[in-house]
Amino acid sequence: MLKNRGAVAAVLLTLLVGACSAGTPAEPSTDGLPSYASLEETRQAVSGQLDCRENPPPPTADMGSNGQIPAESVKCTQTVEIFHFDTPDARDEAYTLMAGAGESEGSVYFAEGKNWFVVDYSEVGVGSADPEPLDLSALSEPLGTRFTEVK
Repeated sequence: MLKNRGAVAAVLLTLLVGACSAGTPAEPSTDGLPSYASLEETRQAVSGQLDCRENPPPPTADMGSNGQIPAESVKCTQTVEIFHFDTPDARDEAYTLMAGAGESEGSVYFAEGKNWFVVDYSEVGVGSADPEPLDLSALSEPLGTRFTEVK
C-alpha cells in the first residue's frame, strides 16, 4: 500500500512540474466583458471614447504565422488598432501575436472585450515611424473593458 502512495505522489509531482514548465499561463477569462455584433459596432463604441481618426489608415496587412491575423480590424491611429473576432480561438491567437510584440522593445497595451480588443503598439515600433499612442485605460469605465499591459 505504501508503495502505491509513493507511485501516486511521484506521478502527481511529475504532472505538477510539467504544468508549471509548460509555458505562460492562459489569458484570463473574457466572461463578463462586453461584446459587439460587428467590427463597425465595436469601432463606433471605441471611437466614441477615444480620439480615433474619422478616416482611419488601413488595417495591418501582414502579421501572424500564416501572414494574417484571424480577425477583422481597423486602425484608430497608426499604432492603435481595433480588432473584432468571430471565435474565441481567433481572439486568443491574435492576442498572443500582438502581445508577443512587447517582448522585444516596450509594452503593448490592451483594452479587452469578450469578442474584441483595442491594442496600442506605439512603444514597439510596429506599423509606423510616427507613433500615436492613446490611453486605452480610458475605455475601462465607460465600456467595461479590462485594461492590460504586456511587457
